Order: sequence, then structure tokens, then C-alpha cells
Amino acid sequence: MTQPASADRGDRAAAPSPLERLRTYLGALPDTAKTMLVREIENARRRGEDVPGGDLIIAAIRGPAPEPQLASRPRPPANAEEIARREAAGARALFRPLEPFLIDEVVETRVAGRIARASLAPVWTWLARDLLPADAAAFAEAADEAGDDDTALSLLVGEFLARAVPAISAALDHAARNAQAHQKLIGRLNEERILRELPDILRILTDHAAMTMPVSKLPPTIRNLAEEGLANARAILDPVLASRPDLIPYCLALIQNRLSQRAQVVRLAVSIAESDDPSKIAASPYRSAVDLVICELERASIRATTAVRELRFAALARAVKEFHDTARSLRTDMHLAGDGPWQRRLAKLRAELASLLTAELDSLPGQVRRLLRPRQKGDQPMAPIPPDTVAELETRLDLLATCRTYASEIALNELTLRVHSEIQAHLDPTLTQLMENIRQQPDIDRALKISQIDAAVRFSARIFGPSYAQLLQKAADVAIQSGKNGR
Repeated sequence: MTQPASADRGDRAAAPSPLERLRTYLGALPDTAKTMLVREIENARRRGEDVPGGDLIIAAIRGPAPEPQLASRPRPPANAEEIARREAAGARALFRPLEPFLIDEVVETRVAGRIARASLAPVWTWLARDLLPADAAAFAEAADEAGDDDTALSLLVGEFLARAVPAISAALDHAARNAQAHQKLIGRLNEERILRELPDILRILTDHAAMTMPVSKLPPTIRNLAEEGLANARAILDPVLASRPDLIPYCLALIQNRLSQRAQVVRLAVSIAESDDPSKIAASPYRSAVDLVICELERASIRATTAVRELRFAALARAVKEFHDTARSLRTDMHLAGDGPWQRRLAKLRAELASLLTAELDSLPGQVRRLLRPRQKGDQPMAPIPPDTVAELETRLDLLATCRTYASEIALNELTLRVHSEIQAHLDPTLTQLMENIRQQPDIDRALKISQIDAAVRFSARIFGPSYAQLLQKAADVAIQSGKNGR
């Protein structure tokens, strides 16, 4: 009796305690799982929720709290270059969770789940200069030292957000209640647009794991969001809708990133509303899917405007195609007749793009005529046409072809038909005259005539097609060779 009892006491003494078992279990987890667990506990506390054993779990993962604290960590003197490097490292680490939500364009209408990349620098400057200068400086230095260590960076970001989130929330609340504070905050952020985006930035930084975890169950690329794919997307979003409906716009933005045809995200809104009627979709919890698609249209329109300003006509043609494909997909999945906010935004974007393209296409026939005009008696001698000029006009003709193909979505059917017909009617007789001139007067401006004939053939390939252009090229070669032999 005594022997078994003492053996039992020895076994109990040798058995690990619950705390040791917890530490062993947590120590075996992957680093990413540890980071996500700590972040979820901290996010729950920021929302005011009690997490039993949270301190124990964090202590088991992180170990004893470092001394001194991050905000009071001594920093050696640094020159301007080192400070700039640290600031960049801090901003890069802090805003890394925002990457899937960033867009390069600055859109007019705020869309939940889409943040302008240009907003990040002013937000970091505000944090580092005005809101939390000491904490931000210490965080930036620590992030710079951590380099590419993802685990260390995640822990540093979690520690910094524990200080930053309450401060940002307090600043936003104060600005919402006080008009003077509102204007002051706009001044510090440079633009009111950035102030409108700040709540989105805060939400993504605090709830990043809760947004990304459900969507990570979907394939990285979804070629067609229909039937089984649509059902899978609904299945992963339904629990989010039940527990955190405020995260749905951000989850939809992440799903849109995985779609080969980004406009198909609207099918989720149509599915849950069980209707393609805009008014019913607007009343559904997935209505932000339509805003995301219209944001894509606005981005395509902005890219088109930039391409025109920079004379990049190939990029302009791509933007026109993107606009057409997105608008057509949206109209296919939704009934957009009538008047409503979405219909008005779509009509406005279509009209702006049509106006932009009209200015580019309307002058195209005149440019072709001036370039190919045969030299008249009394004209001053002219140099051959520069190859760059011909290449640029070819690109404009490619743009015309693109606009003809997609004219239905940008209301340019009449314009593209007229411009194409004018150029088509001009090219054939002009090329015939140029070839006749080089036969009859082979020594007068020969280099100019050859360059004009070559340009006319290349333009014909864009207007009539490559097969007809090959026939014209053979005739042009005969005419040039005949003029050479006749000299």
C-alpha cells in the first residue's frame, strides 16, 4: 500500500505542469501561427473583449517583456540618411498588411477596401511627426534593425499598434466632434481624402487576420466565379457576415484580387440579393461589391487620362479595353436601366472617357493627310518623315481600331466609323498618287516620297488589314524600283 502511493506521488511530481505543457505546445507552433495568435488576442482586447489566459499565452510565446520598453529604447545619434532609412523601414513594416488593398490611382469616390498608395506617406508623417513621435521613432529604428525577419517585424508592429490604435481612434473621434480639430487634422494629413481613408486603414491594420483568414481558403486565381466557385465564396463569407458584417467589404476586395475578371465580384451581391435589380442589391450586405467594380472603371479611366497626357497610346488602348470589359461584365450581371447612384456614376465615367477619346480621334484624319500630302510645285524641299512620327501615328491608328471594337461601351460608334471611313477613303488614292509621282519624277524629293510611301503602306496595314497591305507593298516596291531605273 505504501509503495504504490509513493510511486504515484513520484509520477505526479515528474509530470509537467499545465503551464509547462502550454509552453511546450505553443513552442511547437509555426512562427506565423504564433504571430497570428498574439495579434488576435491584442485585437480582441482593443475591441474591449476579455480573453481568458491571454497574458499567459502572450508571455509563453514572447517570453519576458523586453527592458527597456520600445518607446524609451535609447537610440544612437543618426544622420539624415539613417533617419530616412529607418522611417522607410518603419512605414514599410507598418503598412505591409495594407498591400492587398492598395491601388496606384487616386479615385474620386471612397471605396471601402481600396486605399490610394499615395495616402500612406502622409499618414506615416502624421504619426511620426505629430501623433506618436517617440514611439514611431523607436519603432522605425527597431524595424530597420529587424530587416527581413517577418516574425520580429510582426511582433514590433503589434507592439506599435497597441499604442497607435487608441491614439488614432481618439484623434478621429475628436475630429468628428470638433470642426476646428477636423480642419486641423486635414491640414496635417494634406487632404480631406486621406482623412476619409484613415478609418479604413485603421480597420485593416487591426483586423487584418480576420479579413485574410477566410479568403485564404479560396484558390489564388479564380478564372470564373460561377456555380461551384460562387458557392464556395458564399460559404466562406456567410460566417463572416454573421459574426463581423463590418469586414465584408474588405473580404470582397480580397476576393476581387483573386478573380481573373475582376468585375465578376458583383455576382456575389447578385447572389445574396437573389436579384439583378440595383435597388435590391443596394439593400444587401454585399452592396460594396458594386462599388469595387465601379472603382475598377474609374481606375481604367484615370489610366486612360494619364496615358493621353504622357502620349502613351498603347497604354491608352489597354485602358479602353479594360473599361469596356469591366462595363460589359457589370451590365451583363446587373440590370442597370433607370436612374440611380451606380447608374449615374457609370454614365459619368463613360462620358468622360468618350470626351477624352473624341479629342484624340477627331484630329486623326487630318494628321494622316498632312503627313502623306504629295509635294506640290513651289514647295520647299522637305526631309523624309522621321520614323518616330510614323510609329506614333501607327499607335494612334491602333487606338482607333481598339475604340472601334469597344465603341459600344464608350458611346463612340458614330465617331469611330466616321474617322475610319475618312482615313480609308484618303489612303488608297494618296498612295497611288505617291507611287505615280516617284515614277514620273524620280529625282525630286526621292527620299521624302519613299518615306511617305512606306508610311502609307504601314498605315494601310492598320486600316485595311495586313493582307491588303502586303499587296500594296509589292506595288510600292515596283514603283520605287521603276523610278530608280528611270533616273
